[in-house]
Amino acid sequence: MDIVRQKQAVGSWWRRRMGWLVAGGAVLALGMMGLRGFARSDQVVSRDRITLAQVQQGEFLVQVRGVGILSPKDTQFLGANVEGQVSSIAVEAGAAVKKGDVLANMVNPKLAEQLSESQRELEALKKEQDANIAGMRSDLTNLQSDLDIAKSVYKGLELQRDSDDFLLKKGAVSEYSCALTKLKMEQQKQRVVADEERVHMTEVRLQAQTDANAAQVAKMGNSLNITRQQIADLTVHAPIDGVVEQMSLKLGQQVVRGTEIGRIAPYDNMVALLDVQDYQAHDVRLGQPVHIDTRGSVLPGKVTRIDPAVSNGMVKVEVAFEGSMPSGLLANQNVEGVIDVAHEPSALFVDRPPLVRGHSSAAVYRVEGDTAVRVAVDFGLISTREVEVLNGLKAGDRIVISDVSSWGDHARVLIN
Repeated sequence: MDIVRQKQAVGSWWRRRMGWLVAGGAVLALGMMGLRGFARSDQVVSRDRITLAQVQQGEFLVQVRGVGILSPKDTQFLGANVEGQVSSIAVEAGAAVKKGDVLANMVNPKLAEQLSESQRELEALKKEQDANIAGMRSDLTNLQSDLDIAKSVYKGLELQRDSDDFLLKKGAVSEYSCALTKLKMEQQKQRVVADEERVHMTEVRLQAQTDANAAQVAKMGNSLNITRQQIADLTVHAPIDGVVEQMSLKLGQQVVRGTEIGRIAPYDNMVALLDVQDYQAHDVRLGQPVHIDTRGSVLPGKVTRIDPAVSNGMVKVEVAFEGSMPSGLLANQNVEGVIDVAHEPSALFVDRPPLVRGHSSAAVYRVEGDTAVRVAVDFGLISTREVEVLNGLKAGDRIVISDVSSWGDHARVLIN
């Protein structure tokens, strides 16, 4: 018996398989898109995991920031000028002092004994010298008297000679008598010369002794003054107006000469010592303007010194204040400074990517649609947050400024 088979409707067959055909087409399309993406990139990153920055053109103010402290420019060091034991301390670190204020007191009994003994020795020396001078003056007086007598005798012999000459012409005296008178005159003249020489030598000796005595007294007097000064130095005074930055003494401490007593910082001679990153310090120059934030006011200044050495990635930059300084600033106070390095009226610049330094070349990723392309860029001046672009990018370009160390050296990275 033949059985007649009924034909199935064509539409029902396509309807049953339509879902599978659509799903297969979608999978094929996605696969083709994936293959196309992988064909033009080596790595895929998520868009929400990257940070982009756009290259801008316009006014570019290059500023370098640094943090640091206030420091006295000319701190006064105080050292002990004498040996002693600290008996009292009048001030502590942080105290404001005026020139001449007492900072500390010390005692040294040996100096008092030495001063008393030196005074007695000086008095004894003066008395001994006075006695010697008195004796020499007495000898000089006697010699002067002998000289006067010798001159008087000589004067008398002159008169006798004149008389003998007159009488000799009259025949009243003999020639022998006249010759004898002249002989006596010559002898007396020699005696007068000898007495004058003795008087002169005694005067010279007296003057020399007087000068020697004066030198001895001055020498001992200087020694005495030194002892007096040492006793005065037992009381330590402030040499200038300022703030006691450090007081190194302790009660009962035995101090020798040269021991540090403390340090005083003047009020109006503070500078700011800023720590600047070494890669930013290349553009810092002497004389550049600086704005110092003391947490209470912003003070103008200028760069006066740049440390030639790098320490822990930092360079010390010294800033001197311009104009009068406000009261209340203290040594070692924390401050922040902004250095105006340069001002470009029209420049290309962009937010600084990690590890990029000024005046150098580096590879960055420029975003082109859904792909980040690795390009070489020349950079110039560097600011706190931004860096100047010299070559490799143009205004409007977008680059990746987040960390791309995990991307390795891939030339292209797909962003999805």
